[in-house]
Amino acid sequence: MTGFFKAGKSDYKGIFMTESEDNKYEPAVCAHCEGMGCLYCNKTGCVLVAAPKRQCLHCEGVGCIYCGFTGWRKPKGKYD
Repeated sequence: MTGFFKAGKSDYKGIFMTESEDNKYEPAVCAHCEGMGCLYCNKTGCVLVAAPKRQCLHCEGVGCIYCGFTGWRKPKGKYD
């Protein structure tokens, strides 16, 4: 676990990413709480989404079951 934080870098509001994740995911403001922090963004106000970040096609950024209520297309899963 310590190697993860050593090799990673802080990107946005305390989210740590490794160098390989830098290219795959980028931070986006959670549409459900508008950056205030909620259960869907793990109380950080932002979520990691597949780069380039795009709004969800089903709800147009409002939040639905397909985007995990974040408003973004392809959010990073809890166990990814």
